[in-house]
Amino acid sequence: MIKRPKKAAVLGFDCAQPHLILKHIEEGVMPNFKKILDRGTFATNCMAPFPTITPPNWACIATGASVGTHNVTDFWVPIPGTTRNTQNTVQAFSSERVKAECVWDALDRIGKRCMLLNYPGSWPSKMRNGIVIGGRGVVVGDHRDGFWLFEYQDRLGIDKVISTKDYILGIKSAFREARGWSGGLNEAAQPLELEANLNFVRAMIKPLPMTWHVLAEKTGDAGYDQITLCRSKDLRDTLCTLKVGQWSDKIRTTIKLENGLEVEVSFRCKLIELSRDAKDFRLYLTAFTPLSEIYYREFSAPPEALQEIENSASDDALIATTSGVLGKALGWFDWDTYLEVSHMNDNWMAEAAGYLLKDGDWDLFYMHSHAIDFTYHININGLDPNLAKTKEEYDLAWEVHRKIHQSQDELLGRILDLIDDDTLVFVVSDHGATPDGPMFNPYEPLINAGLTVLKEEGKGLGKDYGRFGEMWDWYSWDPDPKKSVAMPQNCSYIYINLKGRDPEGIVEPSDYEKVQQQIIDALYTYVDPVTGKRPVALALTKKDARLLGLHGDMVGDVVYATYPWFGNQQHGPHLSTAEYGIGKVQPLLMISGPGIKKGFRLERTVWLTDVVPTMCYLMDWPLPRDVEGAVIYQAFEDMNFKSNP
Repeated sequence: MIKRPKKAAVLGFDCAQPHLILKHIEEGVMPNFKKILDRGTFATNCMAPFPTITPPNWACIATGASVGTHNVTDFWVPIPGTTRNTQNTVQAFSSERVKAECVWDALDRIGKRCMLLNYPGSWPSKMRNGIVIGGRGVVVGDHRDGFWLFEYQDRLGIDKVISTKDYILGIKSAFREARGWSGGLNEAAQPLELEANLNFVRAMIKPLPMTWHVLAEKTGDAGYDQITLCRSKDLRDTLCTLKVGQWSDKIRTTIKLENGLEVEVSFRCKLIELSRDAKDFRLYLTAFTPLSEIYYREFSAPPEALQEIENSASDDALIATTSGVLGKALGWFDWDTYLEVSHMNDNWMAEAAGYLLKDGDWDLFYMHSHAIDFTYHININGLDPNLAKTKEEYDLAWEVHRKIHQSQDELLGRILDLIDDDTLVFVVSDHGATPDGPMFNPYEPLINAGLTVLKEEGKGLGKDYGRFGEMWDWYSWDPDPKKSVAMPQNCSYIYINLKGRDPEGIVEPSDYEKVQQQIIDALYTYVDPVTGKRPVALALTKKDARLLGLHGDMVGDVVYATYPWFGNQQHGPHLSTAEYGIGKVQPLLMISGPGIKKGFRLERTVWLTDVVPTMCYLMDWPLPRDVEGAVIYQAFEDMNFKSNP
């Protein structure tokens, strides 16, 4: 009889690509992933549901149900009662949108203790016995559900850059002769002062406006080489003193909120740039973490769990807004700083996992880390020799890739140190990614076929979206519902403007199937004018889309997938089997623990929906009520162990 596991852990690494994980294992870069590989079963043909994007796929891993059943049908979902175009959608990161039962809720009913760390769509918690940290977005501290496109809120606002130059979302100011300072100003250092009116972009909890001060000084013969950040023009109010390239220790100070409360916050700073004449200056501040009940109760159930984690967090562990990808994408800092910020976020995740698992009083642990996905969105083209602009860009892209994966491997190793050999472990991703290609705008075939008429040619997404705004500008286009019979929506759906269902519907129900076919014909016959190729690989009616596990009111009337060499989205509208250049959309799945074959490559097709039923079967746990996946029997040392005692 096989040995049975006593606990289970599902460790999620967003966008981890199996073939590149194997590459780094062979290079010796990922020893902890190698442990799982050597001690367990590697699914060589794991498939992700469609669309291949974050919220629906992690919901499949949590429920064992198809996308149509759990009802989180995309990164974005339609706002009920509105015209079904992209502008009337919101991000889907709430447990209340998941209509299938999650495995942790099924276990909570029988008194099991489940721990969830940064798992998308797990907030708010419905459990009585477990602990949930984060789950409102992709990083603990960000809140995405209900916001349009890529908007989100972050505790007291996103991270900051103070500079003498123009940066998107930055704080611009200039140095002048320092005057009116107290606390012992060193006049021999020829001090200059800069006022920084702090911004709190996308703040979930609004602080009052405040002005901090930066003092630049000459400490030698090389010009200005040191800055001091102060709360006021008093050196006794100093927060940190830095030279170029230096990080501060974790700073604690207090700020006032619009609601009248005064809260303690923590953050770190890095001096990115300071020229000899102080004309070129850049200071980076990580997002402020409020150390108060107002923060804990928004991201932790129970609140005291996050409070204890934050109070014991080391200087090198902090929650980083988008793991640093926003600052890198907007040009605030270089790759080295991005890697440092992302690693600090990984350290925080490891310390949070340590808190949740340290005493062994748990049965199931679900964790999600988003660092790999973030990095691909700003780095994947450089990895491909056919797309990298220079040899230097190619080499740097792979250096970044290795270091991000090394950091993720360290995170995995620290979690594995917290669990014993009696634990069943799944290491999984939700999808992979492919490099950028020509953008496919679904409005173009629909307009060409006379199925869609725009009110105007598009409003533009604005500079806050950086390069993403340029790529996805069509998301803001405004179709005229009085003249349009078809409207594309976000990732992979096109809706018919149907009478009786949609507020301004013009298509008669009797013409529904005819219009579906017109849309499909328009998609299949459209040829990109630049490449001369067809972008659409697959187009199905809503009825036929059940083949992909798609059904229900939230699914488009036509579902389409694009070839992987089209679209700057990298994943989402691409099928799980898609491959292009260096990238593949196929997700990662490795299983290890008692009863699992060791060093085994499983060739059969498995799906992300198979994680939950396989775990419950081996653990003798009750299945969630809506589970649809299959048990991966071939991964067991004895697939008939229940009938062969």
